[in-house]
Amino acid sequence: MASSGPGAVRKVFALRRAQRRNVISPCGISDTVAAGASAPKAGTPDMSNSYDTYISSGLYDRRYPAPNRRTLRRILGLMPAEGRFMDFGAGTGRYTLPLLENTGATGVAYDVCPTACRMLTERLRRFIGNGRLDVRNGDLNEMVAGFRRGFDLALLAFGVVAHVAGRRERVKLLGSIREMLKPEGALVLSLPNARRRFHAEQRAAAPLVRDGALEPGDVLYVRRSDAGSIEMYYHLFSPAEARTELSNAGFSIASMEPESFLPETAVVTNSLLGRLDDLACEAVPAASGYGFLIVARP
Repeated sequence: MASSGPGAVRKVFALRRAQRRNVISPCGISDTVAAGASAPKAGTPDMSNSYDTYISSGLYDRRYPAPNRRTLRRILGLMPAEGRFMDFGAGTGRYTLPLLENTGATGVAYDVCPTACRMLTERLRRFIGNGRLDVRNGDLNEMVAGFRRGFDLALLAFGVVAHVAGRRERVKLLGSIREMLKPEGALVLSLPNARRRFHAEQRAAAPLVRDGALEPGDVLYVRRSDAGSIEMYYHLFSPAEARTELSNAGFSIASMEPESFLPETAVVTNSLLGRLDDLACEAVPAASGYGFLIVARP
């Protein structure tokens, strides 16, 4: 077993990069995934820094250039015409933009990644200028104090919560989101399905889970971009675990369905595949989805 601490994290990721294998995604983008190397005993990547590289390299937008049609349809169906929304983990705005374009709503786009916030400010300048959008990167406690019971809809799209390490921290984040929702509001979130995602990485993490260094469902992986390797953390969920964490944060689940059956990159980069996948998801249970699309109430 590798020694713990930041040095072990660097050594393990170096080993993972040396042992990596390349997989070509449906849109032709090369990913780097682990090939059985052990995960570090202590510490996980700083996801703010990781996403700074992910977004600034252009890799994020190439992988996810458009919203998932099922998620967007659900969001638009729940958004009051003149309501208030919060897109938490807004990234480069693939849900913020259609929300603003298709409704009269106003809202807040929040992201921990400074590069994401700069891109949001530039891309959505017209909505910021007319007062319909506020882009935030500050302290979450300040957000809660400033927007308590202030939103009709909160969005945690495509695994934002899964990048938060530790059940306690995820439940804390979900609780903060709940405090910012109106009593009649709704949370829309998606979570990665452990049955469908990162099988090799789950096997690589198993010794660290047994050792207590990682929690069951945690994985570490690497994306490859023009800017170099990007070290990532993810937590994979079962339907039962999703229900438990939301319940512990004070939410009740109104619905759970597949977000997609095919990988997200496939359905958002190919419109025909996206339409076919949308139809297929009507016939499969949530547990078979690539991810879970959940609507929860405070």
